[in-house]
Amino acid sequence: MRRKLGRIALVVFLLGLVSLLSACGKSETPQQVAEEVRQETAAAVTAEVETEGFELPGDYVIDITNLGMALQFYLRIDEDNSFMLSPNRQFSDSRGDGTIGQLEDTYLMIYSDSTQESSKTATFERIGPNLVFRSTLPYGSANISFEVEDAENPEIIHRLIANKFVYEDYYGTYFGFQTDYHYVLMLGPGGQYRLNGSLASGEEPPVYEEEGSFRVADRKIMITPQGEEELSGSISADGALELEVKPEAGAERIKTLFRMATTAEHAGTWHAQNEEGAMAALSLDFFGGYSLTVTADGKSTVEEGSFAVAQNSITFTAEKEQEPVTGTKAGYILEAAFAGVDWLFYDESVQGQFSGGTMVSEAYRAALELNADGSFALVIADEENDAELVKEDGTFSITAGPMSYMITLNSKDGKTRVGAVWPSGLNMTFDIAGTDYSFLLTK
Repeated sequence: MRRKLGRIALVVFLLGLVSLLSACGKSETPQQVAEEVRQETAAAVTAEVETEGFELPGDYVIDITNLGMALQFYLRIDEDNSFMLSPNRQFSDSRGDGTIGQLEDTYLMIYSDSTQESSKTATFERIGPNLVFRSTLPYGSANISFEVEDAENPEIIHRLIANKFVYEDYYGTYFGFQTDYHYVLMLGPGGQYRLNGSLASGEEPPVYEEEGSFRVADRKIMITPQGEEELSGSISADGALELEVKPEAGAERIKTLFRMATTAEHAGTWHAQNEEGAMAALSLDFFGGYSLTVTADGKSTVEEGSFAVAQNSITFTAEKEQEPVTGTKAGYILEAAFAGVDWLFYDESVQGQFSGGTMVSEAYRAALELNADGSFALVIADEENDAELVKEDGTFSITAGPMSYMITLNSKDGKTRVGAVWPSGLNMTFDIAGTDYSFLLTK
């Protein structure tokens, strides 16, 4: 009881402090913050959407890739305004929990381990269905900044945003086709969408890109491109979307039918090599199909079929076969047996040649090769003095870490080097002559 009263007093004190700071030291008005968030997410939330009455309770996803760390985690707010942060959507592992208080348009997260002597809090505002943080967010042992300048353009400020899971039945990747153009439409959390248009020949990068917000009501889907008015589309009984989209900037919008790619989040290519030297390339497509090519002794065989994924389990059913093969798929690793042969596959993004320099002034450059048999070769050179500093080879492994997937290099001479796998590349730290240097290695 005494602890509860203490927390109530802490809530009152902190809310009063937030109010005082808001009145005296806040440099931006809520309207300015709202506009900046719209620019940052490139998806303006229309006034109509803002007044739809989204409730605060629900599940949210927080992606901090643009803030300098390749990490995505989740926030759940219950009806009683209690909250939990977790690395997974099942919320089986807490990285922070507590209660939420409100003073006008400002919300205050008070962690359960917060005390009057050592407060642990975070504040946010609501823009449409989403939360925009206005202070550092404690997550596990980390404190995540609520805004970061873009490394290449300081005028761009990346903000910490929790995107709510709204209209979740429609999330996914959709494909649309016209005679001369192909489109990829992605609907996701926070009511955000992204559209890319490319020439049907596929010979050039996207010729048109568009971002904005979407909402769903009465079998209709409405999209609001950034800086434009809301456009209405339709949803068919089988889930197809009909929307007006531009083939190129400045062109008139054309009605286009989009159909969902059922396995878009798993699509990609995986590589493996076994001890006998046989190579395997596994391709998973957007519509639940797979193709496996195995090359051994100069001869190649191809197997095709369908696949399905449930959490970390993946099943493959070859054409004209009744019994599926079950494997595991987690992060950048896929393990399965085909034709009685066990294969350890690596995602294509962690295969091949990576290189990059240090994040400081020294002219050190590293080259790292990751192979399909789980081996690696590393060379670090001092380009200024034309000297080779490190030359190692060995085996690598990839495992789930507390904040991101980790890659571990185990050299033949017993050295161990650890880094993080980011969407942009490999964030590695190498000990060179007793000093740690950070490298960002990209393809």
